[in-house]
Formats: sequence, structure tokens, C-alpha cells
Amino acid sequence: MKKMLTTVLVMCMSIFAFAQLQKKDTAVLLKLPADPVTVARFKEKLVELALQNPDISQYAIKKEINKYEKNMAGAAWLNHFTAAGNLNEFTIKGNSNNNINTNYYPRYNFGVMLPLGNLIKIPNDIKRVKAEGRLLDKQREAEAMALKGKVLEAYEEYAANKKLYELHMPLMEDALQNFNQAEEKFRAGDPAVPIEIYKASYSAYNGEMVKHIQLEKVLRQSKLILEALVGTTLENVMAQL
Repeated sequence: MKKMLTTVLVMCMSIFAFAQLQKKDTAVLLKLPADPVTVARFKEKLVELALQNPDISQYAIKKEINKYEKNMAGAAWLNHFTAAGNLNEFTIKGNSNNNINTNYYPRYNFGVMLPLGNLIKIPNDIKRVKAEGRLLDKQREAEAMALKGKVLEAYEEYAANKKLYELHMPLMEDALQNFNQAEEKFRAGDPAVPIEIYKASYSAYNGEMVKHIQLEKVLRQSKLILEALVGTTLENVMAQL
């Protein structure tokens, strides 16, 4: 009899502790919009925030670098033009004498030295840098589309896990209610509820608690995955709608 009472006490304590934990810790998992319009805005906001992550924003810096490289490639033609000047008393002060010494002329020299290979190289360098810029645009577009797909997939995964979690809650509550009724009758000495039935009701409720914990774990994990893609918590996203 003493062993039986100990078993009952342990079961009651474990159920009470679990119930307190659930009240304290699961409300944050259930905050999602319900109406279709808000859901659509919520998903758009998730994608918008995800596109601000470093993997995507780095393309703006790469495009800036590409712009500088394009300017440098275009300026390569100027390397083949030369200019020189003579500095002497006549070019600095001027000379009023009509008999100017021609040894100091010409005052300025201009020239062009163009290796024939650069006629092909420089235009192709410019085309290459421009092509790299277009490639960066395509890479950013592809990565943005892939990230959008990941975010929406992660959202659907989280929403499905949330629904499964919510659908299971009534089952656990029913199991708890059955156990409470069996416990009440058992403590009152009702012959219709012997120890075997009482333990079976506890076992059924314990099984539902295990399922509940597993579903909550999966739900929390899917929430963390989605938040990692977005870069903030879902609660913060909701606050920005």
C-alpha cells in the first residue's frame, strides 16, 4: 500500500511540474498571423529581411569594385599618350626679341606610343569587366531567389509544425482529464477504478506528454531555422507589420 501511494504521489508531482512548465514556456511559439492578408505581408517581410543578410548585401560592394575596375580599364588608353615641355628663360619669362633662338623650340611635345597588341587587349579588358558586372547581377538574382525559396519553405515548415502542435494539445488535455477522473475515483476507493486502470490512465497521459514534448522540440527547431535565415525573431517581424 505504501509503495502504491508513493507511485501515485510521484505521478501527481510529475504532472503538476509539466503543467507549470507548459504554462510558462510555450506561449511564444504560437504567435503567428491568422488572416490571409496578414500572412502574405508576414511572408513578404520575412523575405525582405532575409535579403539584407551579408551573403546578399556583399554584391553591392562587388558591384562597386567592378565599377572601379571598369573605369580603370577604360582609362588604359591614356597610358599611351605622352606630353612634355621645355622649361627655359624664354618659355618662363617670354622673349620680346624677334631673333628667338630656335634651339629652345618646340616648347611643347606630344606623342602617342601604342603597342599593337593593346588594340585588342584594352577593348577586351573593358568588355570583360562589363561582363563580370552582368555576371554579378545574375549571381545576386539567383542567390536572392534561392534564399527566398528557403525562407518560404522554412516558414511553411514552421507553420505546419505549429499546426501539428496545436492539434495535439486537445489530445493531451483529454488524456489529462481522463487521468484526473481516474485519480479522483481511485483515491475515493471506487472499485470501478483499480490500480491497474489508474496506472493505465497515467501511462496514456504520459505518452501524450512525450508526444507533446517531441512536437514542441520540432516546432522550436523550425522556428530557430526560420529566424536564422531572417536574422531576427518572429516576434520582431510581427512587430514590424
